[in-house]
Amino acid sequence: MPLSRRNFQIALVVFVAVALIVILLALDHVISHRRWPVKTLSDADRSRVVREPVDTTVADLSSLPRAPEPLPLDGRVPPHEVTVYRVRAKLVAVHKMLDGDFHMEIADPDAPSARMIVEIPAPAEGRPSGLEATFLAARREVRRRGARGRLIRVTGVGFFDYTHWQPGAASNGFELHPVLAVEFLESGAQ
Repeated sequence: MPLSRRNFQIALVVFVAVALIVILLALDHVISHRRWPVKTLSDADRSRVVREPVDTTVADLSSLPRAPEPLPLDGRVPPHEVTVYRVRAKLVAVHKMLDGDFHMEIADPDAPSARMIVEIPAPAEGRPSGLEATFLAARREVRRRGARGRLIRVTGVGFFDYTHWQPGAASNGFELHPVLAVEFLESGAQ
């Protein structure tokens, strides 16, 4: 039975919409999984990461010079990607991404226009590095206490991401990924 013109148009619109959704999901997966071993601290250079946190600010990290591309797929860009940073920040937003990460947008409490992304991988992604419990604890704390506008202290490994359409991303692509700890501060806490 031939389709009427109207039914053909409806079928075409549905087909195009489904095709676009599939393309966007595949593109998101490809983009979010670039440098995956580095994002989950299971890369070849993980033993070079100095685990003693360096206290800094979102403003300082978001103003670092951009790392030269192409970025290594399974290695780190020293000195910033072999450093664990700790920042005090205002939690702007939390989103669970398609790759399972908790994507958190944070702002510098003293310079609110300075923003960056910090991400907590899905706990299963911590198995190769032995950080499954660490990722789980950080995610539980965000689920339990998370609310926009809260003051937090985040500890995580420095990471240069390729810049793409992520809200709140620093212009240099710098993130803390993976996040190792999240502490919710009472107002006025340093």
